[in-house]
Amino acid sequence: MTDDATQRYHKLKHDLANPLSAIMAETQVLLLSADQLDEETVRSLREIEANCRRMRSIRCGCAALDGAPGGAHFRNSSLRVPLTSRDRGYTGVPMPVLAPRRWRLPTISPAAICIVGVLCGCAGARTAEVSPQEIPQLEARIADEPDNGELILRYAAALYAAERCDTARAVAARGMQLEPADALGPLVIGQCAEQAGDHDQALVVYRRYLADYPGEPGVAAVRARETFALRARATQRAQSALAQEAVLAQRPADLQTVAVLPLEIAGDSAFQPLSRGLAEMITSDLALLQRFRMVERIQVSALLEEIRLAEAGRVDTVSAVRVGQLLRAGRMVQGLAAIPPEGDVRLEASIVRADGVITNPEIGAGRLRNLLRMEKELVVEIAAHLGHSLSEAEQQLILENGTQNLTAFLAYSRGLAAEDLGDLPAAAVHFGQAVRSDPGFNAARARYQATVGAQEVQGASASEITQVAAMTVLDPDLVPDPVGDAMVVAVGDIAATQAEKTQVASTSQQTTRQATTTTAAQPPATLTQTGVIGTIRIIFSLP
Repeated sequence: MTDDATQRYHKLKHDLANPLSAIMAETQVLLLSADQLDEETVRSLREIEANCRRMRSIRCGCAALDGAPGGAHFRNSSLRVPLTSRDRGYTGVPMPVLAPRRWRLPTISPAAICIVGVLCGCAGARTAEVSPQEIPQLEARIADEPDNGELILRYAAALYAAERCDTARAVAARGMQLEPADALGPLVIGQCAEQAGDHDQALVVYRRYLADYPGEPGVAAVRARETFALRARATQRAQSALAQEAVLAQRPADLQTVAVLPLEIAGDSAFQPLSRGLAEMITSDLALLQRFRMVERIQVSALLEEIRLAEAGRVDTVSAVRVGQLLRAGRMVQGLAAIPPEGDVRLEASIVRADGVITNPEIGAGRLRNLLRMEKELVVEIAAHLGHSLSEAEQQLILENGTQNLTAFLAYSRGLAAEDLGDLPAAAVHFGQAVRSDPGFNAARARYQATVGAQEVQGASASEITQVAAMTVLDPDLVPDPVGDAMVVAVGDIAATQAEKTQVASTSQQTTRQATTTTAAQPPATLTQTGVIGTIRIIFSLP
């Protein structure tokens, strides 16, 4: 082929990947309800599915025609969906994945497994597995094409698969200079760093790539590896701190380091995930000020888990001081969200210093639908107690951070809870729902990419690194939302009472505080459609 024909050929293969996977995902979701469809429709859907598989096989097989390294080694496997009582009479849909995986799937609705359909298989020639046996061939080709970035990165991947990480990192660095947008480079360097126990270096590599190339194929795999590295580092640090607790107790903690503890949620257990969500949002808001060194929520959670405080409810003052010493945080933020069945919600927070001194709590009260507005106002007060008065620009920055859509935020909080429990399929469903509810909720979109990607990355072998580097995750808005009956387990009205609904038009939020306040600019309205105020669908309620 001429160079022009080769480029057009590769572009055609790439352009076919996403729509083909979207059609496959749509078809398989519809087949989940095969027992509710007529025979002719089911037969047509199965024909579409078979043709999609055939088209993808043909497309992947073309890799052997253009001299691609490794030829066409794509392996298609299937995953049988566990059935629930809703699926009687249906034998399960084979779900396509890039290669056999060692997934540990919880017993959840089969609709959750449809998330696999958003992974685009065989995205280009380099989705073939890499093998150490290719090293001599690649070295010979690179000698003829020293500026071929794709060849160099594949060579780095082959070295990584051969467990030659020192050389692989150097080669990958050279490849990244030529192909900086290719995820394979940071995946090789980052995973070599992880294997060496250097999680800090791995995170630097992953985060630099994510900041520079957030829309490239493979970004989901990099986000997944970032999460794995972050959790591994958090556990490592927590265990190290506990081993040195006696020594750390003699050293003063840094007053500029601030950690936010999980909030206590009093009231309906359906809102318990807000404990993580609100802590994450307060941490994120304070981090925007760039005045404090914020301890990441994952780090706080890892330490609480190590000292077995994660399930104990609210952390008392003595425990908060101990946690602060172990985290080297001079000040801890602890809070409470009281959400009764009826009436106002109360949100409060206080600051515990390393010496045990506690500030008077800041308290806000209002309707549940205004919870996120209350959180923003509370952050302003927390910052003031930490010694910083926000400028108007900083207030606006905080108000624009995250979401003001309570439906999206509760789904996001449920996603954090599921992710912390290791339930990646359910977490991906929740994060996807959060993005659908608020497409501008970037934190939820990032977690969606990470949890979908993690399901593929988690079981990938070293030889499959080229496959995960080419993996593309469809935007949640493009993936069929299996909202129908298979996933919704509860529909609740969070406006609390009928009396509240009738007063909405004439009653505004009333906020009270027990200390001097700084008023933040008004955030955008939480909901704009009057007909759905306070309505939320709770997806995959956790036990």
